[in-house]
Amino acid sequence: MKILKFLNESFEKQMVMYWSNLSRSTNLFVIMNISLFFLTEMVTKNGYYFTFYSLGLLLIVKVGLLVPFGLLNRLWFYCVFLVAELFAVYFLVSSIWYWVVHNKI
Repeated sequence: MKILKFLNESFEKQMVMYWSNLSRSTNLFVIMNISLFFLTEMVTKNGYYFTFYSLGLLLIVKVGLLVPFGLLNRLWFYCVFLVAELFAVYFLVSSIWYWVVHNKI
């Protein structure tokens, strides 16, 4: 329990940095999704849906960042959105892998 208490106290001291970095990385991943897959028309031509899953998870993270729930200083609340971000990154990497393997140019 001492470790959990230490982690909570440490998170509360630096929560602004953690949340701002999560916001910046979410913006970066949204831009990457749109520029890599929608501008190249891969999603509309091939019917590939992992990009939509990634954008949906990133939307959930952005809503969690924008709506003031009053739980921003809780470590578990941050971890929920961090896990959603990691799943979104997984779908983005899977999309890039699919794009590289099935590129027919």
